[in-house]
Amino acid sequence: MRSEEKSFFIKAFLAILICQIFSYNPSFAQRAKVSTPEGEYKYQRKVLKTLEIEKYKRSLLPQSGFMTTEEYENLSKDVTNADRVVPEYKAPKDIKMKYIPQPTYKLVRYNDPPGSAELLLQRRFKFDRQVNGGAITSPNKDILVYPVVYYYVCNQCTAGDLFVIPLDKTLSDVDRISRANVVKKIPEPILSTPKEISEKFTFRTMTPIDFSPDGSKLVAKEKIGNVNDGIWKTNLWVYDFNTKQAKNLFEVRDAIRYYWKNQEGLVLDEKRWDITPLGFDANDPERIVVSAYGYTGKAPKFLGNWSVDYKGERTMLLSLFDAKAEVSVNGFKLVQSGVVEPKVVRSEEKKQDKVIKKDKKAVKHEKKLDKKQKKQTLKKNLKEIKKEEVTAVKQYKKHINATGPTGLN
Repeated sequence: MRSEEKSFFIKAFLAILICQIFSYNPSFAQRAKVSTPEGEYKYQRKVLKTLEIEKYKRSLLPQSGFMTTEEYENLSKDVTNADRVVPEYKAPKDIKMKYIPQPTYKLVRYNDPPGSAELLLQRRFKFDRQVNGGAITSPNKDILVYPVVYYYVCNQCTAGDLFVIPLDKTLSDVDRISRANVVKKIPEPILSTPKEISEKFTFRTMTPIDFSPDGSKLVAKEKIGNVNDGIWKTNLWVYDFNTKQAKNLFEVRDAIRYYWKNQEGLVLDEKRWDITPLGFDANDPERIVVSAYGYTGKAPKFLGNWSVDYKGERTMLLSLFDAKAEVSVNGFKLVQSGVVEPKVVRSEEKKQDKVIKKDKKAVKHEKKLDKKQKKQTLKKNLKEIKKEEVTAVKQYKKHINATGPTGLN
């Protein structure tokens, strides 16, 4: 009997212990508590507090650290070239670096002497397959035009385009040109050569010559030829920025052929000849001057200076004997003018370091104030949530005490 009594007491103790464990389990207590209207309300308030804390932590993280799908899609939208910001290059700062002469730049006339604008294509062009030529800036320095030449390996031929880059007028003349970037270019070219690549070894390039004095028109030349045979012909082009129209002034070539056939009985198409665009006439800004040459002998034969209006309606002979012509030179280009002395560079570097240090300090102070403000906002929101919770619980208990256990809600 003693062993049976002992076994009975052990079982009874274990049963009481298990009941106490289940009765004081926090999960069971929480469930029982949440099941009441008061518990449900407190649970909702707790969720709101958690969301406010998460919102605060999220505001302290970098932009890519905590992002919703909608925010990511908005930031992933394509940015137009006009709105794109090109960061300025900053050289790495290293105390072991030696001084390198810093170049200085200046603006000079682009088409000087007249007709000298050419594209320089080096051997590496065939490996790069694309090269940007020298740029010309308008007289009022608001746009920049530059040529692009493409190389097609399959048939070893070339083609070209002329693109426009709007310049930042808030900068100085030199800075607005030196900081011009192809990212900001207008996507559609203003002038283009045919992109046909069926003829092997042919080349077509487009070179800007000069702007008109008011900057409303641009003269360019299109060179067509063969690598093994030389230049076949040069076409004269003019682009009007007001009408956004380009015109091939073939009329000047027709007039030159007609004159030499009727005056001298010379058929130029049976010879090798070409024109050299010089620019706008200094005496008439609506006319363009070209020189014509024959290349059949040992030395080029001068075929006269001619002028044609930008609409191609009338061609005039200027001179058959004097190759010099009065041409206005209007566009600008950027060239290196020298180097900055080392002491000037070091002085500027010290000044820049002070500015950078001051900016970093200001940014750090601003971040500190922003974090403090966000923390105050969090505390204020949590306090309001707690205040609303206390008020609602008091009203609930008051309502329960007024109705009693048998009352109706």
